[in-house]
Amino acid sequence: MFKVKKTPLIVAAIIAALTAFPSAVAAQTAGAPAAILAYADNPDAVEIVDSSGVGRMAMIGDEIKGGETVKTAASAAEIKLDPNGSIIKVARNTSFKVNALAGSAGGGDTNEFALLGGKIRTVAARSKAGNKYLIRTPTAVCGVRGTDFSLNAIAGMQDSVMVKKGLVEFSKVGADGALQPVMVAAGQFADAFAEVFAAAAFTPEQFASEFGDVEFTTLDPEAVPDEPPAPPSEEEKKAEEEKPAEAVPAEEPKTETAPATELAKPKVDASKSKIMGWLGDMVGFEIGSVVIDGNTYSKAVIQPTFNLGKLRMSLYLPVIYTSDLFNPDTWYHPLGNDEWDFGAGDWNTDPVKASLDAFRDLALKIRYIEYGDQAFDPVYLKIGNLSSMTIGHGVLMRNFANDSDFPAVRRVGLNVGADSGFWGVEGVVNDLADPQIFGGRVKVLKFIGLSMIADIDPAGDLPDPASVGDPVLFGAGADLDFPLIRGSTFGLRAFADIAAVIPATRSSYTIDGVTIDPGFHYESVYDPDLGSGLDALNNYGIVAGFMGKVLFLDWRLEYRRYKGAYQPTFFNSSYERNRAVYAERFANMLVAPADTTLTQGIFGEASFALLKDKISFDAGYMMPWGPDGMTEDVLKDDYILAKLEIKKGVIPIIDVSGSFSYERTGFAYALTSNAAGVSLFDAYTVLKGELTYPIAETVDFAIIVSTAASHDADGAVIFEDGKPKVAPTITFETRVHF
Repeated sequence: MFKVKKTPLIVAAIIAALTAFPSAVAAQTAGAPAAILAYADNPDAVEIVDSSGVGRMAMIGDEIKGGETVKTAASAAEIKLDPNGSIIKVARNTSFKVNALAGSAGGGDTNEFALLGGKIRTVAARSKAGNKYLIRTPTAVCGVRGTDFSLNAIAGMQDSVMVKKGLVEFSKVGADGALQPVMVAAGQFADAFAEVFAAAAFTPEQFASEFGDVEFTTLDPEAVPDEPPAPPSEEEKKAEEEKPAEAVPAEEPKTETAPATELAKPKVDASKSKIMGWLGDMVGFEIGSVVIDGNTYSKAVIQPTFNLGKLRMSLYLPVIYTSDLFNPDTWYHPLGNDEWDFGAGDWNTDPVKASLDAFRDLALKIRYIEYGDQAFDPVYLKIGNLSSMTIGHGVLMRNFANDSDFPAVRRVGLNVGADSGFWGVEGVVNDLADPQIFGGRVKVLKFIGLSMIADIDPAGDLPDPASVGDPVLFGAGADLDFPLIRGSTFGLRAFADIAAVIPATRSSYTIDGVTIDPGFHYESVYDPDLGSGLDALNNYGIVAGFMGKVLFLDWRLEYRRYKGAYQPTFFNSSYERNRAVYAERFANMLVAPADTTLTQGIFGEASFALLKDKISFDAGYMMPWGPDGMTEDVLKDDYILAKLEIKKGVIPIIDVSGSFSYERTGFAYALTSNAAGVSLFDAYTVLKGELTYPIAETVDFAIIVSTAASHDADGAVIFEDGKPKVAPTITFETRVHF
């Protein structure tokens, strides 16, 4: 007999058990259903809220559990259901709740979700297990299987489904809780708020508009399982037999050729036909009168518009004339340019000049070409009217506009950018036909930005640019951005920027007996003769502060310190109009750098939007002070901003819509000064207002008021009291849409 030592056997058994335990757990949980956050444009703008209302910042790979809600702000998100492979695109500004997953504890055999507000696109797998889906919206219930469709819910206004592939049972919830179902097939849509609740075929334009912002970035719809469904159970057969025969087509219709079912063919009049719908989406026509530089013109403008998802385009084909629409000699020539001759008078003698003129005339026919959105999309592009362009936090360029004098002056600008999160690049050109202001910004390591903007002809509007050295202005800046609190309903970030503008003169000039030689003038930024430390710096600015969001309110509060001819937001909404004034300021600054003073100030801004952006308001004010307090010169640097927009559908009965914006540097100075030429509507003011009243279903009447710099017959700016003369531009127009 021999004795067996028990200790080694016990140890071996424990080791074996420990080794087997993870495998057993994995085997037990393998295939457990889960909703995984697979992608987000900006995870910082995606929040996951649990059933008790506690939120957490989302991370790629997070599991969204039953009872949790995904809230997106300035970011879209993509969710994948494992193991069945279904995918969901959650659009920006959307609340999407995962109620239960098929096969999970308490989940039954159906994946249940809720769209609380916003838009989603779902590509539902047609696999053998976990292939039932039920999505609730505020006023409807959607049952699907093996389908590619979108849901769009806007409180009190829209609750619609659009089906790209498959079949959806879309049920409107009545006041008594009863369901009114309609079958929506591929190529059809239905809206619970429509006058007639029924399925109807959608147009390519409607499809592009609905699906344009819910295209998948990372997940692949083609990879979603599309296996034939399992044979129906007896209960399912019975349910199918009880449905109306026309509600279930013999085979799944194709998107391109799917006919509407009998239920989906409500009678419509000719004005709602496909042709009229296409014309209504694409063609716009305006007739009326416009006052430019005190002269009254009649006008006829055709504005075709094309929308293909994220790509949007609009042309501007005007004839603005004094007396005879068909006589080109009476047509208005912006900046002295005959925009309809395409270089006709120079092709035989100067083909190069003719080509350039033809290019400029063609460019002027572009109102805008847009792709994506700068605030949301990783790649964006805009060609045409730049009504509000900001680089970084705006220390160099904020609210820059090349259309501040539209329609008296028209320019075709460029704004383009790409952003991957950790790096990005953006650029701007004021006028592709005659580029003079251009530059951009590079972002590195997500929170560091380097910017440069140049104006190569700021004195071009002066009668004699050489009198101020015919300068080029180079602006350079750096910015830091530090997110502190990230959330869809509450956010906070700190930022700090520094910038300077350096003049380079192309000719010598003399002012008050002091001659300035041509060349780069680095001494305009750092001059030891002015002192030491910050005292040696000139023509610079420092900005630091916080920006954030509280519920629907966006806010910004910052401290500004600057000196010299530079001021924060240097390239702003009125810069195009006042470039010559800045050129003169820099010329005087180089002559007498010691005369520049230090200015400080606090700038605050707040904005909000209600009713899905149908009402929006933005207001801001900069309060400056100097070494001697609030002097008259200091008051020239205060700034005010006020914007209000009300879209159609807000004001009952009359349905008037419109917008108003007022921006001015030196607002307090204009209120208190009696100096000649100073008013609340001078060259430092950018005013735009529009009021639109529908007088028929396809006709609107609009009044547009703005201010614009005055030009002579050759297109030269007219100066008065040392700055561009400004005149009101008033337009009365009838807008015809189909």
